[in-house]
Amino acid sequence: MDLETAYLVFGIAFGCIWSLGILLSPASLGERTRASLIMFCSSFWLVGAATFLSGLVKTYPILYGIHIPFALGIAPILYIHFQITLLGLEVSKKEILLHFLPNLLCVILLLPFWFGGEEFRLRTLQEIAQGRYYSSVLVFLQITPKISILSYFLPLLWIYRSYFFRSEQDENEERARRMFLIFICLVCFVIFWGLTGSILRRIEFVKESIFSLPVLLVIGFLLSQREPNWLGFVGKSLREVRYKKSRLKGMDESKIKDRLEALMKREKVYADEDLTLSQLAEELGLTNHQLSEFLNQRLSMKFSDYINSWRVEEAKVLLLEDPDRSILAISESVGFNSKSAFNEAFKKFADSTPSEFRKTAVSYKASLKF
Repeated sequence: MDLETAYLVFGIAFGCIWSLGILLSPASLGERTRASLIMFCSSFWLVGAATFLSGLVKTYPILYGIHIPFALGIAPILYIHFQITLLGLEVSKKEILLHFLPNLLCVILLLPFWFGGEEFRLRTLQEIAQGRYYSSVLVFLQITPKISILSYFLPLLWIYRSYFFRSEQDENEERARRMFLIFICLVCFVIFWGLTGSILRRIEFVKESIFSLPVLLVIGFLLSQREPNWLGFVGKSLREVRYKKSRLKGMDESKIKDRLEALMKREKVYADEDLTLSQLAEELGLTNHQLSEFLNQRLSMKFSDYINSWRVEEAKVLLLEDPDRSILAISESVGFNSKSAFNEAFKKFADSTPSEFRKTAVSYKASLKF
């Protein structure tokens, strides 16, 4: 193994270890899963680079392009992570599917290469330099992850540019914003450099971009350790920009709150496990963005947390009123579609598990009899 390949293997190992470490963090399951996937996909991107630079792909042509669907998923996963974790928004399954359609298309286009036989794969790779037919499709697929990342990141930087440089009384908040901006700019520059090299066929540019990726992983890790709350500060800025021009202007927010509470208390709409932001917004006569803004800015809660808080309160009542009823039956009756989701939400809003809550309550009641 030469030095260049060993360096990339180090980057792959570092990214995978960081990915596993994220899964063990105290964050919510969804947040951990998304962040871990981003690190894993980034590491897998380096796998493709290592097989290419080491010449392994010539010996085993089937390895060509195996990293592309994963690398193409980095930007959409990060975007969805931003939407949910930093902006506190709900992302529908339909919207998620739309973001990953390019990945599906990529796999479909690669299937003929992977299943076309060894002779076909070797001939196709030999034709890449000539830009013939199917080989030109493979060349384009190689640069799609770079195009995807720039397409997601550059508009983000443009929209929030002014907020990252404004002065704050809190020095930690100001420093976190600037570190975030510099890091994202650095990522964009590295990706753009590699894209330029691919378009101009400057292999040295491509290699410089590839060798910068492990460095970016290490920098990202060090920043996350130095400023563990930096995403919280950045999220605050993003929400301020998003809601700078309020969509609730001119509306009676007290009436919205009263109607919302009525839907929860009297109609118990939270008991519908399939309840979505869109459905609740329609009940209130609001748009999705208006309801999202109201929950985030006025109640300081995401849609899922708001609904789950009501579900947990109802579950508390049922746990006390009907001690013989199973916890699973109660979780389903208040709108949870799995016991694990119920336990996670209950612990978040009640600081205990449902069984611990019931046991403590029963013991307390018993002590009052004597």
